[in-house]
Amino acid sequence: MEDENKFEEQTPVSAVVEENAVAVAEAPQEQPVLTEEARAYEEQAAAAERTQAELEEQDKKLLAALDEVLEKRTREMREQQKRSHNKAEQIASKIVKKGVGFVSLGLIMVFLGIVMICCLFSAAPDFLLPLKLSPICVILIGVELLLNQLMTRGHFRVNIPSLVISTLLVVGCCFMCVKFNDTYKEDKQEYNNRTIAAEIYDRSYKELRYVADIASLTVEVDLNPDGTGRTKGVDALSTDDYVDITVEFAGAYNSPKAFAADCKKIMDGYRIMGLSVTNFHFGNSGQFHTFSLDVEGRYAQDQSESKLTENVNYIYLDDADYLEDLEDYTEETKETKEEV
Repeated sequence: MEDENKFEEQTPVSAVVEENAVAVAEAPQEQPVLTEEARAYEEQAAAAERTQAELEEQDKKLLAALDEVLEKRTREMREQQKRSHNKAEQIASKIVKKGVGFVSLGLIMVFLGIVMICCLFSAAPDFLLPLKLSPICVILIGVELLLNQLMTRGHFRVNIPSLVISTLLVVGCCFMCVKFNDTYKEDKQEYNNRTIAAEIYDRSYKELRYVADIASLTVEVDLNPDGTGRTKGVDALSTDDYVDITVEFAGAYNSPKAFAADCKKIMDGYRIMGLSVTNFHFGNSGQFHTFSLDVEGRYAQDQSESKLTENVNYIYLDDADYLEDLEDYTEETKETKEEV
């Protein structure tokens, strides 16, 4: 037992393991025999690895080229932004040096020019449009003032000539547009009056030519504008529109009653047509006498024939000559008194 313990102490286990490992490594190993299928598989695997490596290399080159292009593009964009920023700063500094009012003057001129072109070439122009949009000019000046305040931190200058020109330009344009609008409204209203008068005349001829022997008929119209700018038609006439009709009869009347009867027929004819007439003026100049009748207002048109007969003014021919001589004598007397 003592001998065995001594042997174990002299030869440790690790040394024995190392010796065995060296012996196994030095021993000749048998090479495995590869078949043709295994060899073909290995060749295919090697070819696939080479192809994969080539593709990876191409991808690396493509990515490198893309990175280069993007870097170049980014650099160009930065340079362009820097140049545009510098250019904008230069323009802004030049504008600031001009003072508040220079840019707004240009914008106001462009704005008023566009508005005037729209008014002149419109089918129904509204010449008050520049006056309605004139506060925009004040807004432009205010915006320019605020921008100069922010850009210069309060150290800005005011271009007084530009502001004066802008003010005169806006005020003059508004004044001119008001004048144009008044003239346009007057011309439009006069044209509408003539149109309505012509239409009433045509209706009167169609409806009244067989009612009485009419020598002439005159229609005067003065429409009250409704404020909307739309033109009125005959059917849209109201009580506040002035329509005056003068009728001259061609027949010879022997009595005021016959004259008043024809006048009544004419007024009834207009009532049947649905036309609201303000005043009627009737007249007849015969060989021996002259008749006239003025019917003013709606109430007078509702009078009976007998009442109209009482209001007829008639002058016999002899009486007319006497009245003319009396007027001449009165005028001579007045002139004599003035000389004295």
